[in-house]
Amino acid sequence: MKYQKYKYIIPVILITIIVLIFSFDTSKKKNTINLKWNKSYPEDTFTKNVIALKWCLSFLGSDLVADTSTVGMSISNEPMITLNINQLKFNKNATKYLQKLNSKLKKTEEYKKNNAIDLGRYIALTIGSSYHYYKIVDIPDKLQEYYALYSFDTINGYIDDSSVSLIDRIISISKNNTEKRQAYISTEVDSITKKIYEYETLEIMNNGQLKFGIYDHNGNIKDVADRSVTNAGKPAKCIWCHETGVQPLLSKQNDHKGYLTYLALQDSLDDNNKLLRSYQDKHWKDKEITNKRLHTEMEISYISFMEPSAEHLSNEWGISIEEVKTKLKHLSTHKHHEFGFIGDLYHRKDVDVLAPWKSMEVPESIREKSTNEVNYLN
Repeated sequence: MKYQKYKYIIPVILITIIVLIFSFDTSKKKNTINLKWNKSYPEDTFTKNVIALKWCLSFLGSDLVADTSTVGMSISNEPMITLNINQLKFNKNATKYLQKLNSKLKKTEEYKKNNAIDLGRYIALTIGSSYHYYKIVDIPDKLQEYYALYSFDTINGYIDDSSVSLIDRIISISKNNTEKRQAYISTEVDSITKKIYEYETLEIMNNGQLKFGIYDHNGNIKDVADRSVTNAGKPAKCIWCHETGVQPLLSKQNDHKGYLTYLALQDSLDDNNKLLRSYQDKHWKDKEITNKRLHTEMEISYISFMEPSAEHLSNEWGISIEEVKTKLKHLSTHKHHEFGFIGDLYHRKDVDVLAPWKSMEVPESIREKSTNEVNYLN
């Protein structure tokens, strides 16, 4: 009798357990992605590229900077790194878009062949792809939305001798700033007519890192700054130049009627930067992030992918260096203007077409205008 009573319950319990196990496994696969480090030059190391990835994740808004553990990053199987998006302390918005990107990456021939994507490709498709970056860090599509998010001072700063812009800049600074509640809008204007050409924005994220946006003269988001107006480039170039702080004025400016004086603007920027540094010093616990010079590892990592050496391609494609050179004998090589130690380099756009598999196309450049700026998240 007891058996009769429970004979229908037991199968139901077993089916439920199986469904839960399957659901857990499916969810885990959805949230994880494997990245592969491919050595590029003699001094290149797995550790340097793990640091590079940490900086990439922090610039995308991950709050791992406040932790000393590597939860969400499995690095025990060199040269592979497994990311679990749900454990990387992103907000819901970033998690949603990273899951979408990961899902598309895992459908590529590259991923199916190697059970991983090149670490450099991942950085190129997050930090280095403007429209992906905007989605992940939640940059508004319209400049007007900033005025609903922040209240800006009525008196602005004026820069007529910028180290970046080729024309004048009007700097709007949010008021009632807190250590992680700051925003700036730079309006690029003609020095005589005051015609507006474009806008650039800078905000402080909750994790203490900066995020950047670029808008046209109508206030619509765009992938790159106009080279005839400014040398700002793409958001990734802003990250490279600003590093982890608000840039001070690098040269003396003239005072303009109706605007903050040069000294007042400099003091305001200095005060806000000190506030930001104070928050970072209190909040950041990971020694590889508190050592702010190590952000360069991220730049070297993505450059090593975008401008790969024969050694990198040998590791990436699974063939000898000699075979790589034979395959690419029709291509010329070059040295990188900042990091010559990486060696003789090719261009990613030239070598991807010769790869033994297809993968997701990356922009021609991470920092500058690309004729093929991709958008897989629209």
